[in-house]
Amino acid sequence: MGMEIVFSPFNELMASLHVLCNPVHHPYRRKWAMEVERSLPTEMVDEIRLLGSLSYEWMYLMNIRNEYVLNESSTEEVIEFICSMPDDAFVFYMLGEQYSVDTLKSWKKDSRMSPLSFQQKELLSHPKQWKDRIHELLYEFNEKVFQPELFRIRPWIKSAAATFQQKLDQSSLEALNEVHPDVTVTLQTIKVQKGETYQFSLADYPHVTLQPSTFITPHVMLGVYPGRLCLGLHVAVPDTEEMKDEPPEDLLLMFKALGEATRLKILRDVLIHPYSTKQLAEKHSLSEATISGHIKTLQKAGLVKSERKGYYIFYSGNRERMESLRSDLSQFISLPLLEQFIYEHDFA
Repeated sequence: MGMEIVFSPFNELMASLHVLCNPVHHPYRRKWAMEVERSLPTEMVDEIRLLGSLSYEWMYLMNIRNEYVLNESSTEEVIEFICSMPDDAFVFYMLGEQYSVDTLKSWKKDSRMSPLSFQQKELLSHPKQWKDRIHELLYEFNEKVFQPELFRIRPWIKSAAATFQQKLDQSSLEALNEVHPDVTVTLQTIKVQKGETYQFSLADYPHVTLQPSTFITPHVMLGVYPGRLCLGLHVAVPDTEEMKDEPPEDLLLMFKALGEATRLKILRDVLIHPYSTKQLAEKHSLSEATISGHIKTLQKAGLVKSERKGYYIFYSGNRERMESLRSDLSQFISLPLLEQFIYEHDFA
């Protein structure tokens, strides 16, 4: 099994934006996120979250850097690479590689039957505009926020990487089992628990890249590529906030939304195809006001999206949010164990 430790400045930039999109799921960096949010114009924070909503809160852009193995010396190198990609490839990666390029081309001609949201359709129709927005935001955020933080954290990244490399040299199997509580490594397989269990044969995936990060906790699996896995190596930095043993508010909202029988059936309906409140009221023999109340609760939890078509608003289920439920719950349950797996050293 081949292993390497590679720090990616660009992926750390993406991870920092990911934390800003959803600070409550990243307790080790929540204090940093709150301070940064207070320091930035509201319009910039809104843009970070809007663009993040198109790219799994910036995580999909990591896939571009990892898949092309860019090994950048600066964040700007990858920003320029992404923003100069062919439009079809750019949209393909921004949508998480979920749809083939040919499918996206057909939807670009006629998107009426596509499952894409309004913003995703806009991305498909006008990729250059979205490239320009991403380019402008990333350069501004990189200069104002990320580069000063990168200067601060580089010593801790370097020290943690050196410490873990020593462990790999002594026993790679033991070291890999110290990466994260949700990672189990044997001589034949690597098993990663991420809501569901992923098992990889080392015969098929003989190479592991470990990417040190101060932002990625509690995530661990950063990408699966031909013959190669990318895993996060969690690095502690001084002045980070101690974890608080409180469930994230959005996780509680999701369970509240799912905890009522009619609402659960409505969610099942809109996950299959879009409905208006009038259609749902007729299907469930309820008033439109009652249906609207259920929809509002589901929207508050991020489980339902809306799109206006003519005189009517149609509601569809947010599959990505549903799929994240298992991993979010798993991450919350694993949080008390994570402190044993985060690489620290004497900050004095």
